[in-house]
Amino acid sequence: MLGIARVWVFPVLLMNSMLMAQDLSPRRIIRNVENKLASSETVRVEFEESYAWKLTGEEQSIRGVLILEGRDRFRVVTEDQLIVSDGETLWTYSKPSHRVLIDNLSTTENTLLPRQILFQYTEEYQARIIGEEMFMEKPCYVLGFTPETGDVFFTEIKAWVDKKEFIPLKVLQIDLNENETVYVLHDVEIGVELEKGTFTFTIPEDAEVIDMR
Repeated sequence: MLGIARVWVFPVLLMNSMLMAQDLSPRRIIRNVENKLASSETVRVEFEESYAWKLTGEEQSIRGVLILEGRDRFRVVTEDQLIVSDGETLWTYSKPSHRVLIDNLSTTENTLLPRQILFQYTEEYQARIIGEEMFMEKPCYVLGFTPETGDVFFTEIKAWVDKKEFIPLKVLQIDLNENETVYVLHDVEIGVELEKGTFTFTIPEDAEVIDMR
């Protein structure tokens, strides 16, 4: 089953604030991203997540769609999994096992919500601009996050941000075991109109239900 924590990293760089090149800094980018996410009502993102295990050489790739509204209402759809939050309740449905986990959406600092994930690292990592590269035929700033202490799970984080639109196109994470997770974002839409019921979940017939509330 795809881990919820890994699902959430990709949306948090979303922004379209236009900054003058001479004023640009990693911290300025981060602050504008946070402000943009706080003010945006709805976001829709198509994504691809690739995971490579260093020890075995095994690779896994998953495609999906993420829809956000407000701080804690979201819907993540992949081939094997559906995750839905209405802001209070969290449903996680595994299609292969036909199983639904139901829990309260925690608001503690340990909860990894979509709009929080990447920039939780800013307290433990030093951000910097490490270069400029072309990605998906677009010029990008490459941001690097270096841990300030040894007590972190990810030893390296990089983000490729579109220089014109200030939208992230790629995020790379390397963990303590040298496993790599790469998120690539496609068709980012901000302010989209959503269908009624986007953030509600109807339990499929005959599904196994595990209610952890």
